[in-house]
Amino acid sequence: MNNERQRSKSGEEPVAAERWKSEASEGVAESETGALHKRIALLVEYCGGKFSGSQYQVGVRTVQGELESALSTYLRRQIGVIFAGRTDAGVHADGQVVHFDFPKDDPKGELNLWELAWGVNGILPKDMAVVSAQFVDPNFHARFSATARRYVYRILNRPQRSASLRDTHYWLSHPLNVEKMMQAIPALIGDHDFAAFKSTNADTVTSQCQVHFAELLNLGEGQLEFWIEANHFVYNMVRIIVGTLIEIGLGKKSPESLEIALKGKDRSLAGPTAPPWGLCLKTVTYPEAFEIFASESSKMLAASQLRRR
Repeated sequence: MNNERQRSKSGEEPVAAERWKSEASEGVAESETGALHKRIALLVEYCGGKFSGSQYQVGVRTVQGELESALSTYLRRQIGVIFAGRTDAGVHADGQVVHFDFPKDDPKGELNLWELAWGVNGILPKDMAVVSAQFVDPNFHARFSATARRYVYRILNRPQRSASLRDTHYWLSHPLNVEKMMQAIPALIGDHDFAAFKSTNADTVTSQCQVHFAELLNLGEGQLEFWIEANHFVYNMVRIIVGTLIEIGLGKKSPESLEIALKGKDRSLAGPTAPPWGLCLKTVTYPEAFEIFASESSKMLAASQLRRR
């Protein structure tokens, strides 16, 4: 069962995932939280292939479940975490951000965050890791403080499959017209209603999204990368955009069809949903005042910009 179907009708996280959340984790009573707790943010990466999504679900393996278990084991108390955003089964992340609260009066005393990351990584399975940890303002919220998220979708377009890229790239053996795909992308930039690019079983949150950046890179040897950044994403938005671009590349749709789907706001006008394993959450952006993983984020952003040149 995908993680979106685990939500309540209000679009919030499922009741099971609330079991360890403090009021502070939902942004309530922040002044009290600041007095009694320290808020800690983690930068997390994972290979999504063997997870049933990022969000906790009963009876299946999830990123949240593994992370909370490892943190609770290391800190010897139950820990609940809040994610910057949900990812589906099979989707990867290089720059997922989470936060949790830790009591100031805990017997362990002052936390050494380097030791925390090292110790938790020793407990976590090999397909996920804590990249960095930092103390943050008690008003920081991994999800609600975020101003943008950036994703990349990777395609391998060549006659033969790849053994080394099979878990991170969507392989297409039929040649794609990359130039026509690129012609369609400028229509995505700006403030649009992406109702045509969300799954029909998505929740009722707004489909209005401000796309800051979108680009298709041809890296050579059949490797393509579609990069997109927006203030908000509807369910399966990136994968449906990619599915539409692929149909354009295969000649099944015209470059104008993407803009037509945007204006028509009809799911039937867009292409199919591309598979999850090509998608990766690269970065989450926050207001500069929070100084969230400034060095790590700048390194990843610089690397992504270098690859686009």
